[in-house]
Amino acid sequence: MHTGSELLETWIPDGRFDIGKRKLKTADGGSAVADCLVPKWADDELTRDFPCARQPCLHRIFADCPPDAERILTLAGRYGLLTVSIPRSPAPGQVVKADVLPPEPVEIWRKEIQALRACVELWDSIATQESETADRERLHHKISEHLARVPFHLKISGLGFRYCPVTLSAALWQRLAAEVAGLIHPVRCAAPNCGRWFLRGTAARSDKRFCSNACKNRAFRRNQKPQALATSA
Repeated sequence: MHTGSELLETWIPDGRFDIGKRKLKTADGGSAVADCLVPKWADDELTRDFPCARQPCLHRIFADCPPDAERILTLAGRYGLLTVSIPRSPAPGQVVKADVLPPEPVEIWRKEIQALRACVELWDSIATQESETADRERLHHKISEHLARVPFHLKISGLGFRYCPVTLSAALWQRLAAEVAGLIHPVRCAAPNCGRWFLRGTAARSDKRFCSNACKNRAFRRNQKPQALATSA
């Protein structure tokens, strides 16, 4: 099911990110120094990515992530910044340098991860029927709050239209809303030592438990060992 988030573009420096102190403006018009994600090298080139198309369960991956600096660096290096977008796509062959990316406070990432985790945990308890109707209303309110303050643009084609998020943060909340609405069905792989998230549903069997044939075969071999030992005994 396409929700629009698959079209989100992010830009990742070839050398990834680092954390550095930067002076930022505050809401009251002052300034403060904060730990920020910054490109490791200012003259590095940027590579365009479509993170939600590449990883359709990205909201689940963010919600699972401990909000420490090293994990945040890893996420940013794989999927791009949360709140930064480049308004115009470069011309074919045009090189985009990393110095166009503004510093992004690490605290934004911590708050976003914690907010996503809280909503995902609430949704999981609702989905397993361990929560009341009031919890479902609270979850809908929280998701609506986040979606109301993030940017989207309307993409129109001959087949219809989609609301496409402008930032990765907006895309993550749109993915969670799609899961709660039943439009997508993220599942964690049941194979030993895996645990990857994948989608099941329209493009896969609704009872699919493994993310790949390799994981399916590994789980099968693991289950066969106790049976073989019992037979030999």
